[in-house]
Amino acid sequence: MSTIIPPRDPAGRFGGQGAYPAGATAPATMFTRLQDAEPNLRAALSVAITQLTGIEAAEEEAPVPAAVIAASPGAGKSRLARELLESCAGDKPVVFHAPTLALCEEAADHAREIGGAAHVIRGRFATDPAEPDQQMCRKPALVARGISLGLNIRESFCFNDDARCEFAGSCAWLRQFEPDQTIGHRYMATSYLGYPDPDAYDGVLRVVDETFWAQQLSFVTIGIDEFRLPRTFMKHFTRRGRKEESRVKAHADLIGAAHALVDALIAGRPPLDLPYSAADYRGFARLEYAAQADIPAPTPDQTETEQSQLLTRAEDALRHVSWYASVWTCLAAAKEAGRTTIERLRLIRGNGRMVIRVCRKHPPKHRQPMLILDADADPEIVGALDIDLQRTAHMVLRPNAEVVQVHDRRMTHGSLLQGTDLRETWRRVIRREVLSDRVEKGRGVLVGASRKVVLRFFEDAGHDFDGLSDDEASRFMLETPLHGAHWLWFGGRSLGTNRYRDFSTVIVIGREELPVEALEDHGRALWGDRAGVDLEFVAPGEDGALRLPDREVLYEMSDGSAKAVRLPCHPDPLIRRVQVQTRELATRQLVERLRLARSETRKRVILGCNMPVPGLPVDELVSWQAFCPTRPVAALTDAVLEKGGIRLSDAGLVEDAPTVFPTLDSIKSFRKREGVDARAILGALSPRLRGQLHVMHLKEDRPHARLCEALVLAGSGEEALRSAETIWGPLKQCVGAGEGDRAGARADAVLGGHRIGTSPVSPSS
Repeated sequence: MSTIIPPRDPAGRFGGQGAYPAGATAPATMFTRLQDAEPNLRAALSVAITQLTGIEAAEEEAPVPAAVIAASPGAGKSRLARELLESCAGDKPVVFHAPTLALCEEAADHAREIGGAAHVIRGRFATDPAEPDQQMCRKPALVARGISLGLNIRESFCFNDDARCEFAGSCAWLRQFEPDQTIGHRYMATSYLGYPDPDAYDGVLRVVDETFWAQQLSFVTIGIDEFRLPRTFMKHFTRRGRKEESRVKAHADLIGAAHALVDALIAGRPPLDLPYSAADYRGFARLEYAAQADIPAPTPDQTETEQSQLLTRAEDALRHVSWYASVWTCLAAAKEAGRTTIERLRLIRGNGRMVIRVCRKHPPKHRQPMLILDADADPEIVGALDIDLQRTAHMVLRPNAEVVQVHDRRMTHGSLLQGTDLRETWRRVIRREVLSDRVEKGRGVLVGASRKVVLRFFEDAGHDFDGLSDDEASRFMLETPLHGAHWLWFGGRSLGTNRYRDFSTVIVIGREELPVEALEDHGRALWGDRAGVDLEFVAPGEDGALRLPDREVLYEMSDGSAKAVRLPCHPDPLIRRVQVQTRELATRQLVERLRLARSETRKRVILGCNMPVPGLPVDELVSWQAFCPTRPVAALTDAVLEKGGIRLSDAGLVEDAPTVFPTLDSIKSFRKREGVDARAILGALSPRLRGQLHVMHLKEDRPHARLCEALVLAGSGEEALRSAETIWGPLKQCVGAGEGDRAGARADAVLGGHRIGTSPVSPSS
């Protein structure tokens, strides 16, 4: 469809965004044969489960032992893991984490189907199955605040010795932990990895299905002015009211160190040159945390007002205690590593003020051995979280798909959000693919993009989300077809779900792309401040903006040819790993919702940007201009999907396809420039669709009607006749193009004397 050369801009300069022949050897994935996938997976999982269930839980501060099974989405690793858990660890307590509650329930249902026992832990804010208008917890707002503070929720809100919540007797959340409800393996959302276990289930193995590493990172920003202020929440007096000079001095030393640190950051001096040791910084962190102990936690027998007041005090303190302590802890760790520069802490400008930015990682709270089932698992990232990978298994299955990729457009987030015309062109592409899918008896079209871009498409179509929460808006977009397709977005929503496995086409618009600063913050949190090793960061340009350098990245072509494209890539190899996880592999996860490897029919994959995706060999690289439907084709697509046919007269085009040709002037000016021809339209369509479109000449049964050309979708000529009258009402004349009088005479006998031809005309006639 297009020539593969770097495109030129209007001035004739090369833009560098298009694909071109590469000198390097074309990449070739070593695919596992589908018939070998299950036995290989079964063997790898069996060994991993047997080994991990024989290991004791890790000691505090020690790495957690783990095994990774990195097999393609749809390979069956989750299903096989549940089967083997029943046979290898059926009588042992096992916790199975999935990305969402819905996936947990689906997994538990499968465990029961194969003869196992399973129970699902629903979150406190999940819907109560017994009372759908209620949440599991009857104090959700207060509990949410308590969770963010790291409180023991049971002791603070549920029951603590004789103190009990007023709803404890009928609490849906507590009821699921009763002995008769907790039989078998436990299924919980992945978000529970960041919190202590809600009871004493004490599993011997923790299975984590799909990626989880990003939720182990956090980022804090602290205003420099508030960081230098005296800590008014610190106590200088003993319980007997006596002023303690040591506390006063410690407080003064802390504030002095805060001023010195901020001054060094502002002046651009290395903070680690300050005259403080790692022990000093650890002492400052302990001093910050000491204030937290003076604030009592809520108790279950208090009123909601009393609980809220205590939470407010704790929130104020936590904002200071935890965040401020993280600064000193970060400095202490860098000192202990023998560093002279610090990477995880820096001074930046945020919201018009100078702030300290701290990047943190949080090793697993749970000490049980982990079995990680993640197609995209990266050993370097997992290892950075203090997880000891003792066994890994990798497997990639070949997708049974025709992959078409646009090679000369990046389709950036900003261009899609700001480009009304660009989104309209994508709407036309989607409608064309929906029509082709229906004609070819497909099972549906899935469209994926970032959530903000999906939201903008819905707003373009007239949907109003004002007054809806994010969850309500997400539920609406997931459940409401738009332009004939279903919609999904990158991230957790596109992990694990089998909802779209029977669909026949997937279209990915653009890509997920973390801003450079956010990408580097992920790298800082994971690998920052290692002893003797520095990360490489992108230097700002003259305008202060951070821009990734372009680097040649090879496509994997299904025919073995070597094609490449210039793509923004981070220069640090570790941070590049994060970029691949959040960008390239996010696209593959979304595409794989169609379960391509196990599909019995060849599915269609459209990649709407120039980014090569690992594990997806490309069948055809196309230019954006060649791939986009022309306006007449777009008009045909809209009219056929809505009505079943289109008239090619000026008035007919406006009435049948008002989105593409909204006024008579718009079609007249287009006809002057490019013309509207039925055979040209048909020539741009797929053979299957082309074969079901019938070219006809028709005249409506009304005064002053003129003979006009039309296209009607039908399985036969006689069906096209009936469809034409159904679509446009009574007709004085309807003749298949080129059929002549004999065809008209045949039709006269069929339809009461009206001039109607019966046979379709092929595009070549």
